[in-house]
Amino acid sequence: MRGDDAPPTGVLGGGVLKVDDYAAFLGREYLSGYLPAGGATVKVAVVGDASAGDRLESALAATTAAHGGLFVSVPADLVRVHMVDQIFFAVSRAIDWDSLAAECVRAAYQRASFPAPADGDLAVAAAARHHDVDAPELYRSVRRLLERDLLGTHEIATEMGRAMLRLAQAHLGAGDTDDAERAAVLAWLRGEARAITALRPALIYSRIGRHNARSMLRSAAALLAARRRVLVIHLDLARLAEARRPPAPARTGFYYSKAAVLDAYEVLRQFIDTTDELRGVLLLAVVPPELMTDQSRGLPAYSALRLRVADEVRDRRRANPFAALVRLETRLEAVA
Repeated sequence: MRGDDAPPTGVLGGGVLKVDDYAAFLGREYLSGYLPAGGATVKVAVVGDASAGDRLESALAATTAAHGGLFVSVPADLVRVHMVDQIFFAVSRAIDWDSLAAECVRAAYQRASFPAPADGDLAVAAAARHHDVDAPELYRSVRRLLERDLLGTHEIATEMGRAMLRLAQAHLGAGDTDDAERAAVLAWLRGEARAITALRPALIYSRIGRHNARSMLRSAAALLAARRRVLVIHLDLARLAEARRPPAPARTGFYYSKAAVLDAYEVLRQFIDTTDELRGVLLLAVVPPELMTDQSRGLPAYSALRLRVADEVRDRRRANPFAALVRLETRLEAVA
């Protein structure tokens, strides 16, 4: 039956997207080709309830794993999402930096036409014995290629490149980097460095903060993208809707003042405006329905973000999964 009495129909279940279908759509349209090719996107999903939000997180994590990507969950109750450096540290703690540096070393050996031994030993002495070449000469060639890859590109911030170079040198085993310096670099990347003086041999003189965290995140994504790995960030903003803190015994995690909520929206707005600077990144910000209508703490309170994601034209009978703002298992209308 068609006509006025016919039920709404459209992409992925009519005017409302289903959580599982949307996760599959992201995998098919973004993770399988667009992101590995160097693309990036930022989306906002309005999710009907906590149960749907949990299903979305699980489905997106499974889809990311199926495509060989890195999935990072950043919940606002556990991470201060109004501070971009804390978002970077949450992502950084999910990255195996040692393995990433090892992949950089293997790539450098390959480009030098001396592939690393099959036993996985990346020390330059072992590689030189394997190929029967001079170890110092091989080291100079590999280091030169590492410096070109890590320090000679605008996609990787200088301090990130220096940090990765020191981790790579630790794998080469030529004595340039000791265990203490390696540990200091890893602590710096994860926001756990106690003293910056330990990083002076690596030519790193400042901590990661709001001033440089965005470039650090861009650099991390570029390093992953060079290895054909995409980065999926699930940013759960449900805690922003809680205007009042519960009694002390019932409190868990972080709570946000109105000023902090607006700061979180500004962080998201900046991610949207700098999407073209990212490679292989999907950032999905998940919000509850009340943040679409709350005049005090919701998107209506921050027009700079609202105007970037709100629908200019929307067919209420057909869902558009490509839109910047999607509704998952809720028919709430976005504010104008």
